[in-house]
Amino acid sequence: MNNEDKFIGYLEGYLCTTDIDSHGDKLTSEVVEDMKKQMDKNPKLRTLYLEHDTNQPIGIILESKIEIKNKWRGLKVKAGIFQGREDVWERIKNGKLGGFSIGTRVLRFEQTGSIKQRKDGNHFNERYTFSLEVSPQWWVEIKNLLDKEETKSEVYLKKGIDFPTVIWVIASSLTIIDKLYRYWKSNKEKGKNINISIVIKNNKFNFNKFSPEEIKKYFKNQNNEKQ
Repeated sequence: MNNEDKFIGYLEGYLCTTDIDSHGDKLTSEVVEDMKKQMDKNPKLRTLYLEHDTNQPIGIILESKIEIKNKWRGLKVKAGIFQGREDVWERIKNGKLGGFSIGTRVLRFEQTGSIKQRKDGNHFNERYTFSLEVSPQWWVEIKNLLDKEETKSEVYLKKGIDFPTVIWVIASSLTIIDKLYRYWKSNKEKGKNINISIVIKNNKFNFNKFSPEEIKKYFKNQNNEKQ
């Protein structure tokens, strides 16, 4: 089968660069260059998916090269869109799909700002800090839930295919754990598989294995050890 039989059309553009992207993320030149090396070694990394849904492969990256301008790096690619994905090709032509979104992993991140304890009389009003690892396609809904509950949070990674989105959370009350659980349970009952893991000091808890009460108990035990 030749390419004309396999692909409905082609796109060219930068898969990633060292510029700050529309999400506020910035990759180092080493990461951009390493991404090219990984794609050359692993054909699976050259598959394109629709909106990070690994059940919807829509094309393949056929060519890739690193472009260099002083300290700037860009990974430029040419991709073919599969025949049979006329829906995707129309969205590309209409400008509704206008760019690539890559999968990356957080190797290190730093918390910004400071976390303060408030003292009310003889009791400390503890602020609980933890990170969430969530399914990439659901991070916006979860961030909105945190904002609605006036829980301070910051997204450290908004995009990913093989790796979850990371959200750093500072909560004044552990009731946010119950609200996250209700959100997870409600969607599970609707047949939506939303992975939410609560990471506390390198210990990971998810609602498939742990109840909100067990997670909150771990928090309280941690706080007792501090006192």
